[in-house]
Amino acid sequence: MQSREVSKVSVVVVNWNGYKLLDDCLTALYQKTDVLSKIILVDNGSTDSSVSFVRQRFPNVKIIELAENKGFAGGNAEGLKAAEGEFIALLNNDTCVDAHWLDNVIQPMLEDSKIGICASSVLFEGSTTTESAGQEITTAGVGVNRGTGKSSSAFGSSGFIFGACGAAVLYRRKMLDEIGFLDEDFFLYDEDTDLNFRAHLAGWNCAYVPTALVYHKGNATSGRLSDLHVYYHTRNLEFVWIKNMPVGLMLRFAHHKLMQEIGAFTYLCVRHMKWQAFFRAKRDALRMMPAMWKKRAEIQRRRRVSNRYIKKILTSVFSLEIVRQKIHQLLWG
Repeated sequence: MQSREVSKVSVVVVNWNGYKLLDDCLTALYQKTDVLSKIILVDNGSTDSSVSFVRQRFPNVKIIELAENKGFAGGNAEGLKAAEGEFIALLNNDTCVDAHWLDNVIQPMLEDSKIGICASSVLFEGSTTTESAGQEITTAGVGVNRGTGKSSSAFGSSGFIFGACGAAVLYRRKMLDEIGFLDEDFFLYDEDTDLNFRAHLAGWNCAYVPTALVYHKGNATSGRLSDLHVYYHTRNLEFVWIKNMPVGLMLRFAHHKLMQEIGAFTYLCVRHMKWQAFFRAKRDALRMMPAMWKKRAEIQRRRRVSNRYIKKILTSVFSLEIVRQKIHQLLWG
């Protein structure tokens, strides 16, 4: 079976002024593997020497130069057009993969045709501390990385989970053909949560692969709690909720959504003084709501699972793990 699957994975790396990051990222990808078909670098209109560096240092990389910055979602969409094979991997430009990452992350998909997403074990650079052991979705519709700040040894078992962090993920092309790819209206942040949710609604599974190790610098391009980060994350959370959450669960967890909004306002506006970015995001989310409702209609039309199933995969905003992460954020964020 393994020989039949040789040269079936295309890896897409989106870059914006990441010249200093690309050597580590691309060198790691070129370690020996039997399943790599093509590496595609999508450059989002960089003004540094990223493109010339890659063209000289990695001549086998397919480079797509965009005249403007289309964000993570738009950049990866351009990469998908050039991708080959049955499986598409996405990697942030500030990651460095383990030598066996690609061979390991693909295995669940080769064994189970209902798996449409495989999540990597993403660790903070130079450590064994988890940044993301896949992703959870809260009852307020917020994507949360599993196990952030914990030892990777606590997440050594494989299994089905809600979703994958887009920094290092493998998708089945058949699934993408059915439900669509990253929503380009998101531009940046939470587009992976949206895709994870859509996959579950359509009946696809996500597998966590603890042996698929990836080391991540984290927010090396945009910066955590920059105005850019606050704006897109705040706006796009509304899109995830509107597009995907079934009506019955919207009503059931409306008070959870309200608690999330109050917490976000307190953290971003009161503590970090991000008033302008926060309210601009809410304004633009409202302006784009008709388009999101139109997308919702199509997503819910393809839905293959019950409210009971979706409820089971949601994590309460009042769970001990979610509360732990929020306390950590308040103390150190």
